[in-house]
Amino acid sequence: MQERHFQLNRRGFLGAAGAGGISVLYHELALAKPGTPLLAAGLAHPHHPHVQIAASPNWSGSPGKARFRIEGMAKVTGQKIYARDFHAKDMPGWPSQERVAMILRASNAKRLFMGIDLSMLKSEQPLKVIQQADLAALGLSLPFSNTPALPNATKQLLVAKGTVAQFYGQPVAILIFENWQKFRAAKRILQFNEQVVSYGAELPAPRFTTPYSPVNYLTRFDQAGLAPFSQVQVGVESNPNQPNSPAQPYNDTAKRLRTAIDASLANPAYRSFAGTYSTQVLDPMFMEPEAGLAWLNPNSGGTLNLVLGTQATNGDMSDTFTMFANPKAPSKIALKQVALYSCYPGGGFGGRDVSTFPALLAVTAALADGQPVRIAQDRYEQFQSGLKQLASNITHSLAVDKEGLFVAFKSNQVLPSGGNNNYSQFVAMLAAYCGLSAYNIRQAYVDAVAQPSLGVVAGSMRGFGGPQASFAVETLVDEAAVQLGHDPIELREKNALKQFDRTITGAPLEQPMTLVEICRRAREHPLWRDRNRIKRDKAKQGIGYGVGFALANQAFGTGTDGVMAEVSISAAGELTVRSNCVDMGNGSATTLAISTAGFAGNNAAKILMGDAAYFNALGMNQDSGGNWSNPAWTASFSMSSSACLTAFHQVHVTEQATRALFEASLLPAAASMWGVPTAQVQGNTFWRDGKLHAPGLAPVAIATLAASLYAQQLPKAAMVHGLYQGAWVSASYLIQGGKKLLPIDGLALQSSVAGQGWQVIPRQDVIAPDPKAHLYGRSLYAPSGALVAVEIALSSGKPKVVHVELLVDAGKVLQPDLLMGQAQGGIAMGIGYALLEDLPLEAGGAGDGKWNLDRYHVALASDMPSRMNITPLPSTEPTAKGIAEAVLCPIAPAIGNAIAHATGKRFRSLPITAAQIKGV
Repeated sequence: MQERHFQLNRRGFLGAAGAGGISVLYHELALAKPGTPLLAAGLAHPHHPHVQIAASPNWSGSPGKARFRIEGMAKVTGQKIYARDFHAKDMPGWPSQERVAMILRASNAKRLFMGIDLSMLKSEQPLKVIQQADLAALGLSLPFSNTPALPNATKQLLVAKGTVAQFYGQPVAILIFENWQKFRAAKRILQFNEQVVSYGAELPAPRFTTPYSPVNYLTRFDQAGLAPFSQVQVGVESNPNQPNSPAQPYNDTAKRLRTAIDASLANPAYRSFAGTYSTQVLDPMFMEPEAGLAWLNPNSGGTLNLVLGTQATNGDMSDTFTMFANPKAPSKIALKQVALYSCYPGGGFGGRDVSTFPALLAVTAALADGQPVRIAQDRYEQFQSGLKQLASNITHSLAVDKEGLFVAFKSNQVLPSGGNNNYSQFVAMLAAYCGLSAYNIRQAYVDAVAQPSLGVVAGSMRGFGGPQASFAVETLVDEAAVQLGHDPIELREKNALKQFDRTITGAPLEQPMTLVEICRRAREHPLWRDRNRIKRDKAKQGIGYGVGFALANQAFGTGTDGVMAEVSISAAGELTVRSNCVDMGNGSATTLAISTAGFAGNNAAKILMGDAAYFNALGMNQDSGGNWSNPAWTASFSMSSSACLTAFHQVHVTEQATRALFEASLLPAAASMWGVPTAQVQGNTFWRDGKLHAPGLAPVAIATLAASLYAQQLPKAAMVHGLYQGAWVSASYLIQGGKKLLPIDGLALQSSVAGQGWQVIPRQDVIAPDPKAHLYGRSLYAPSGALVAVEIALSSGKPKVVHVELLVDAGKVLQPDLLMGQAQGGIAMGIGYALLEDLPLEAGGAGDGKWNLDRYHVALASDMPSRMNITPLPSTEPTAKGIAEAVLCPIAPAIGNAIAHATGKRFRSLPITAAQIKGV
């Protein structure tokens, strides 16, 4: 009798779930339009292959609005949209059979790795075992993300025999099995089997004395009668621990000013407060563990095909080329091109930003003897190998004068990181920028470092340093308010940053600041106003009760952001948006699809995302030593996606691509149909009900305009690049014989004539950013504040968040329910951060391969508050803000402050557990 193997996948689960009830409902969905191609690109690849899904029928609402997510129906009905869903048989032109690989990892980073023992396998033996010696023979050049923590350590993907793993969870071997059945049988034997990986003697623990570079030293000193000092105002970063040098002529000044700040903190005329605060390691816990499919086609002349769920399409492609770039590498792995089929990642939040998974998949495919190979991690493996949030240990000191003004501040931030360099030092950098949170403190200094460890690789996920910094400073400010006898919100309001104040780097806050308004609204809210009365009433019922508040001024963007978009129109009038960004669950695909409405009067019918290489048609570069006088140069061409980049950055370039298409094609086509010169209607048109209107002229539908522009052989597509560094770089472009000043730094148009390529429109009269803008660190902020009520069961000490009032300055709200979804997700993550989630960094942590959701507790529906209100502040700003991290940052400190109000005891480390509360 032939053995039958049962495979339960996501689609099978959805189907089986429906069969469990008494009745079955069946609805035949209306035929969708021919697909929303998802995320595809290839470096030097002529066809840009892509994985397609059908767009949800009837997703689009009125122009500029969506009825629901463009991919929503595909997700809830279990269509193939995640990398885990795809097999070789699903890929056109691929062999129908695939190999399946398993990665063995080190659960010990203190003992010598002596090898692996697979003798317990019989018929389940792998076809091939890949170890570090095999990879070393290939001469791989490992990318930045594989830089080890210890100085002078060898860059290696796998642990070499006779050496110690560089971090917990480092791979030791890759096993390639003939098929899924043999893989599954072997995995059941090997996983959790402590005899598989052999260890030798234990070595002394390494001393990580050198932090990941750069170390961040920020000093700001602003006092009447003295020239203000900051890295922006003096035009260079300073290191107070080094003597002056030609590159850093202000080191001595920074050291001297820090001495003055220390004196202010010790001044008996002020009240001084200090504390050390710590946060834990977190797992991103996105829905889909990492998975991928890869094939090095032996008959293609060197094409490596990768099917991945990624938020870093550009990084994954360039890292893959970097690995195989050694000219002495064997010819069988010589790559000429990479075709990246980039799928929905199933959540990212930084957890797939320069992940090590794509590199492992690529080398496995290179050694799979010309056969497709699949790796699909389960949740245990994802815990063991996936990027983690950096922990933090932060010491603050704050001086407050008799009027309640913050006069001096210092902070030392150490963020324990993993054993391989990811984006750890940049996480520490943003934590430093967030060191003062939302407050205008004119004498302050902050030091922040990412400290290497033996822990699982840590990176940019869940807030990029902002939540760590917010918990520390908002807890300290609350402590100070209580000890001073001030209302905690009034104290914050008195010291909150206002428009034209400066940040810790000295960057001017040019945008309207709403921190004071957030404080005013929170202070007047009944939840805050009645907190002490309700606390007394709850106490009579045997329930502890407290209300806490926290403020945040979280940055969005990176400070130098290169983004791009293409908008095209078909002969039938359907709009398509193409972007290099990835939808990580934050609704980017839907947001960009509705962003065409402003200049084209209609939502896009299709959205193609994650397509970084396609934009090589712009002919731009970011060569070191380049400058804005070169019309092809930009300060940043392409970057990883981020949950906070869509609303402001990606929407901007999508709107500008639509605008360029309007100026180059739609408006001239309309003028031709109206029989008037284009100049006559320039600036006098508007869209309504999907039609273009002009005074005294008949409205024209977009389908009619499209037919006309194709008949006139006008451009059918516009591609743009934008660069934000304190402001959008702007330039003039010749379009239809006239100069147009546009807030973009690159433009190309494509003719509607079949077979025509892209024509780059050279920029002229460029308006470059302020030369000091690169020192701002960050220049865009989304203020937020949270009121949180907590009830505590006195018998157990268990805290329960019962009410959250979140106020956020989101600027112009593009799609309200997407904003609400992000905010609700931020609240859930914040509750998990404050009360539930915890991972040891090294021994006993996720690197041992035994962690799953039975041990790691994320917020469930039962942990969410029964009352949860999200209030976007009214705004006259013309653009939206990236609020993904802004809505997360105040939640954990507000919960901690609520528990302090309830118990009278301050908890300075996360998570705050029932056992800790019961102890007080």
